[in-house]
Amino acid sequence: MSFGSVPIVAAVAIQLLLIPSVVLSLNITNLYLHHACNNTQGKYKPGSLFEKNLNTVIKNISTFDLHNGFALDSNMKSPYFDIPPNTVFVTLQCRGDSYGPKCHSCLAEALSGLRKKCPGHKGATIWYDQCLLDISTENSIRTALPNRVHYDNYLCISNPKSVSGDKKIFEKKKKDFTDKLLSVVNKTTDSNLRGPLYAKGEMMIGKKKFYGMLQCTNELFASACYVCLEWLVLGHPFCFYEGQGARLMCRSCVARFEFYPFLRT
Repeated sequence: MSFGSVPIVAAVAIQLLLIPSVVLSLNITNLYLHHACNNTQGKYKPGSLFEKNLNTVIKNISTFDLHNGFALDSNMKSPYFDIPPNTVFVTLQCRGDSYGPKCHSCLAEALSGLRKKCPGHKGATIWYDQCLLDISTENSIRTALPNRVHYDNYLCISNPKSVSGDKKIFEKKKKDFTDKLLSVVNKTTDSNLRGPLYAKGEMMIGKKKFYGMLQCTNELFASACYVCLEWLVLGHPFCFYEGQGARLMCRSCVARFEFYPFLRT
């Protein structure tokens, strides 16, 4: 798929931004992070059948309790093998500490943001601190089989401040910490079941606590989630090599590491 909303130069520039302050990161705000407008699925016009179907699906999701922070809905009833024109699929994945009412709030904010940043696009994705929202003409469950991971729109937002002390020890402990979180995700469900695919934790590095979070969208199996996160974090060590923190994201999984708490306890 071709996405044209965030040029490579802009993405690199984003990486140089400082990570928000502790106050901002503690859910007082829900920061916009990234978006991608799909240029291959076409566009719809205001008042069109596609827009009406999109509004119907969003209205349906807004009635869900979202107790597990995930929704995948469509105006088309299953099975999804012969998809007629103007069918819309909406995927919502909220962060593991932002389920229920917080998830509903993020849905509303993400939808507003997506309409502004990708007006009229039938396919688009937007990331906020607390959720990911994706609209598409394609069914992610069907196209994910067998366990297909969507690596689209990888982005790294890193803290340019370097860690102090022995950097080799820091990198070793960070790797051990990441492996521990990956193990938690891998054991979250039986390999034949889905979600919730979320792990968080903390560890002492020197005299400071280091915090981490990993998550996948719940349409994946645990085994595919592990593959996505391993590729995202271990496959891109340059993102926060010897740095104090970073966010990493793609369509199917996200990760974050900081020297300050950024999740609800």
